[in-house]
This record gives sequence, C-alpha cells and structure tokens, in this order.
Amino acid sequence: MSSLNNNIRLYPWFLAASNGHAWITVFFLYMSQSLSLDQVIQLSAVYYFSVFVLEVPSGYFSDRIGRRITLLIGASALMLSYICFIIGGNFWWFAAGQFLLAAGIAMQSGTDTALHYDSLKALGRESEYARREASAEQWGLIMLAIATLSGGILGLIDLRLAYVFSLLSAITMAALVWFFVEPVHADETIAVPQSFTTVVLGCLGKLRDPLLGWIFLFVILLYALAHIVYEFYQPYITLLQLPVLAAASYAPLISGVVISISMFGGAIGARTSISMQSKLGLVGVLALAMLVQLGIVAAMAIAVSPFVLALVCARNFPMALVHAPVRAAIAPRIQRDQRATYLSLQGLSERLFFALLLLGLASGLEKGAPIAESTLLGILTSTLWIGIAAALMLFIFSGGIRRLLRAGV
Repeated sequence: MSSLNNNIRLYPWFLAASNGHAWITVFFLYMSQSLSLDQVIQLSAVYYFSVFVLEVPSGYFSDRIGRRITLLIGASALMLSYICFIIGGNFWWFAAGQFLLAAGIAMQSGTDTALHYDSLKALGRESEYARREASAEQWGLIMLAIATLSGGILGLIDLRLAYVFSLLSAITMAALVWFFVEPVHADETIAVPQSFTTVVLGCLGKLRDPLLGWIFLFVILLYALAHIVYEFYQPYITLLQLPVLAAASYAPLISGVVISISMFGGAIGARTSISMQSKLGLVGVLALAMLVQLGIVAAMAIAVSPFVLALVCARNFPMALVHAPVRAAIAPRIQRDQRATYLSLQGLSERLFFALLLLGLASGLEKGAPIAESTLLGILTSTLWIGIAAALMLFIFSGGIRRLLRAGV
C-alpha cells in the first residue's frame, strides 16, 4: 500500500515532467525554416495519422501488460523523437520525429490517468480522483507554461534548443516512471485475457451509453477547435504588423509568451473545474468551454490583429476546464481491463478527426506557396462554420443528457 501511495505522491510530478514540451512554441517556425507550408501541414498530418495507428493498441497494451511499462516505452519514444528533431534539416528526419512523438504521446494517453485512478481505487480512495486529477492537471499546465516560455526564449538563440529542453524533461519523466509500481485491485483483476478486437468492440459498445456517447463527440469537436488555434497561431503571429516588436524576428519569444500565458490560463481552468461543475453541472461546464473556444476561433477568423492575441492566450482554458469533470464521468463507467483502451480510443478519435480536417484544409492550398493573410483567415473561417454546425447538433441533445445526470444514470 505504501508503494501505491508513492504512485499518488509522484503522479503530479510525473505529469509536470511529461508536460515539458518547450517545442510547442517553435515547432511550426522551426520546420518552416527548411520546408514549405504544405510540407509542414503534411508533417502535422503524419503525427495525427501515426497516432491513429498507435493510440488504441497502446491502450490495449496498457490494459493487458501494465501501466508502468507502457509509460516507460512512451518516455523512451519521446526521447528518441526529440533527438530526431534536434538533428532535423529535412522532411524525413522531421517525419521520423513526428512518428516517435506520436508514439510517446500515444503510450502516455489514457495510461497516465488510468494509473492514477487505478492506484486510488486499489486504496479505496477513488472518490478523491476528480479533485486530485484536477490538481495534477493544474501543475502539469504550470510546467507547460514554464516550458513554452523557456522554448520561446531559447528559440531566440537557436530553435533547436527548445527540443533540448524537451529532451531533458522526457529523461526526467522516465526517471519518475521508474519509481511507479503497477496498481492492481482485487475486484478489477482480469480473470481471462481478452483479444484486442474483443476489447475494442467492448469499448465501442460503451458508446451506447448516451452520456458516454455525447461526451465522446463533444470532446472530439472541442479538441479540433482548440488545436486549430494551436496549429496556426504561430504563422498568425508572423503576419502581425508590430514594427516595434518586429514580430517576424521575435516570433519565437512572442509565441512563447502567448502560449505560456495560455497554459497559466489552463491551470486556472483546471483549478476551478470542479467548483464550476458543482455550480453549472457537467453539461454546463462543457457548454461554457465550447462557447469560449468558438469565440477564440471567430476572433482569429475576422482579422489579423494584435488585439486578438489576448483571446488566443485563453486557448487552453476550455480544454483544461473540462478535463477532470469528463475523466471523472468516464472512469467509473469503464472497467479496469478496458479503461486505458477506451481513453485511447477517445484520444484516437480526436486526433483522427483533426488529421482529416488538416488534410482537407491543406488540399485547397497551392503547393509551395508561403503563408498569406487571406489563406490563414480562410482556413479559420471554414473551421469556424464547421464548429458552429457541429456544436448546435450537440446542444440539441444536451437536455436529455442533463436529465440522465439528474437521474444518476
């Protein structure tokens, strides 16, 4: 039991180390030094389609083999990824880096929070999960804020240094995972191992639960809207007319400041998520997050303006606001031998939808053409209308979900 308590004690530190993604600040700028816009977007699609291949098998691996070994493999893949990016220079080194980055994040996706829930459940403390998950998410986002700001500052010297920072964080992550133990609860021990197909079909069957199905679709849409902002805010900065700051020259620093503030905003969202849920309910919290995210995309789609950066800084608040409430709603409804697979399936669907969206947007671009204001605003406007239409469809069914929650179903 003391070892499981050690899992709970180290989990916030692990989440902080796993969020040392200083590269987020400069990845578009770094790859754009060597590649054209269509190639950079293709590399983003490489990442998301790699997750498509790896996400669900990694969750199954976690459920069958164990949380700890899965996280160790994930940390190792991240280290190799950052080495590829540091070498860089051509499309194929970047593609290898994107694939390994996808592998590392896929191995962590769902497994980290499953290890946290499993450890608490084994100690009979699963009622603490939502509060502790929100707290750990808060510290993870604070670390991400520090990492992205550091990436922006280091990027002024050399964009590669942001990947060096990320490499050191991945090494720390691996060291912390080494001290984890595998959580096992007697009531959730797998009696008969199930095949991959059986587990995946079982997870898909869970979507017949109206609440799980609605959350599944809602989070996919929210993820896509948040990541459109994430994907294009760096070229957005380079198009700003800021002669005093010389935005094109200082883009890494401006990018680092913007995304760092965004992560601190996310930390506020994580910290307030449980109290907000107690006031607004689960559906109310998700609706608030969606409206904020649509507002940010709308502001960016209207014009390229330095004033919009203030709204871009709020980009991470909506996703952080829903993280703990959504995970707390999902975890008790999924048994131990499907938990990481289900969460990986959720993550896969988010990334696959976004990859298809990116490829659709990239298909309308002229090959080799540089980024232009009209091009960027067109991408954002198209995304906004897709988001509004999908959100309206989800809100039509929100009344039934509220009734289910009130009934305790």
